[in-house]
Amino acid sequence: MTLKKYNTDELCLFDDVLFRACFDGHPECTTELLKVILGMPNIRIIEHAVQKMIGNDEYHGVRLDVYAVNEDDKSVYNIEIQKTDDTDIVRRSRYYSSIIDSRTTIRRNEGYGKLPDTYVIFICRDDIIKQGRAIYHFKMRTDDNTDLEDGRNTLFVNGSYEGDDDIGKLISDLIQKDTKKINNGILAKRIAEVKEGEKGMVETSFDRYLKEEKQSSFAEGRSVESIDTVKRMLAKGSYSLDEIAEISNLSIEKVKELAEGA
Repeated sequence: MTLKKYNTDELCLFDDVLFRACFDGHPECTTELLKVILGMPNIRIIEHAVQKMIGNDEYHGVRLDVYAVNEDDKSVYNIEIQKTDDTDIVRRSRYYSSIIDSRTTIRRNEGYGKLPDTYVIFICRDDIIKQGRAIYHFKMRTDDNTDLEDGRNTLFVNGSYEGDDDIGKLISDLIQKDTKKINNGILAKRIAEVKEGEKGMVETSFDRYLKEEKQSSFAEGRSVESIDTVKRMLAKGSYSLDEIAEISNLSIEKVKELAEGA
């Protein structure tokens, strides 16, 4: 299987290939996002993983774009970059929160009091809640606005927000293709390392992706031909139909059928 090359001049952090290349092994990039989105200037990450797979023997597993743990209070963070519209994104966020709780937080003999706070953060290219705000932060509350204080947080970042505040500047950085125009110094440095290090081209190892997909337990007992895998790739919006067909071993006709029904 050949490796696909992209012209990095055409990529921004909303493109999955560049996002993974910049954030994999670089928790400082994740820290910069969390500082601004959550207003936590002193956050310190002690665990960090990109494309973390969480298996589920009988049901739908997940692949998290970013998984991180805070050193101070052991809060768990999941960041998802969403370039295209996804009508199921709200319920998807609920599922991600649930499976993170059940598969990554407390051990068999630990009590529920050990459950850390969780933050599932979707950075969306568009305003999916459609109220014009930069960030929508949801918690479990009663109808009189009493906080249940169960520690579960779900956030949707509006990638179309253009304010001149910190979150507006961060969003501008996420959509910026020109490294020299990026405000955040840490993100600018890392993106430049990736783009210039590859001499304007970055490779995505589709054969490694295929190997991981076949070996992962989250594939629900099925091979990479699974329809769920194709649907997740379509939702990412980072792959052409031809690339999805090559990776999934499905026919281009079948991929087009699934794309039309998405």
